[in-house]
Amino acid sequence: MAQARRRSSTRRGPKRGWVLLLVGIGIGVVGVMLTQMWTHRTEGRSGLANLFSSFNKPAEKPKKEPEAAKPPKPKFDFYTILPETETVLPERHALKNKPPKSKSEEGVSYILQAGSFAGYEEADQLKAKLALAGLVAQIQKITIEGKGEYHRVRLGPYENIDKLDAAAVQLQKLGVKAIRLKVKKGET
Repeated sequence: MAQARRRSSTRRGPKRGWVLLLVGIGIGVVGVMLTQMWTHRTEGRSGLANLFSSFNKPAEKPKKEPEAAKPPKPKFDFYTILPETETVLPERHALKNKPPKSKSEEGVSYILQAGSFAGYEEADQLKAKLALAGLVAQIQKITIEGKGEYHRVRLGPYENIDKLDAAAVQLQKLGVKAIRLKVKKGET
């Protein structure tokens, strides 16, 4: 009869695995160090090579570099340009105590802004509502930095403030509160 072979149980397998793992990690670390030393040979040491070399050197205090000239703060022309091109007019009822101007200013026209919407569809609906009431409106697409695109619904330009007020009264009857704007001609 054939005798069954006995397997000798030796525990060499797990110990051998740990040794191979540690040798592999060591080879990997040395390989990374050599690669970094090779790629950064002109710049001095950096990365892991810098880490290991810092153990041998005494800690140095960082030298204070003279402050470079600070770049000038960005100047936003929005705050200076907008008042030059568009000015929001006060409400008409706030001007009742003041005498009305019969003379219109030269180089200026007037606009009513009925609304400003993030979506074009909403702006188009308001424009259609105004068209059914007999008012002609335009949709102006603008981009506001940090907020995205908006669509303004505007009426005008009107040559004098009386025509502007007449259109504003029509808008109020429709339930639309418009912003009255004074704009330099050519900027509309």
